Amino acid sequence: MAIKWLLVAAAIVAGAIALDRFLLWCEARGWIYWRKKKASPGTAASAMLELQSLVEPANKHVVEQLREEHTETDDSGAPPDA
Repeated sequence: MAIKWLLVAAAIVAGAIALDRFLLWCEARGWIYWRKKKASPGTAASAMLELQSLVEPANKHVVEQLREEHTETDDSGAPPDA
C-alpha cells in the first residue's frame, strides 16, 4: 500500500518536471512567458482589451486604434523605452 502511494507521488513529481521543461521549451521559442522572461507591462492590458472587444464588438475600434498607435511608435526609429 505504501509503495503505491510512493509511486503515485513519484509520477506526480515526474509529471511536474516534464511540464516545466515543456513550458521552458515553449518560452525559448517565444510562444509564452514562463520563468526566465517577463512579460512587458502592457501585455495584460492588451489581452483584456482583446477580451473586451469580444464581449462588446461596438468598442472594437478602441483596440484597433491602440494597435495602430503602438505600431506608429515602433516604426518611428526611436530607441525602445527602458
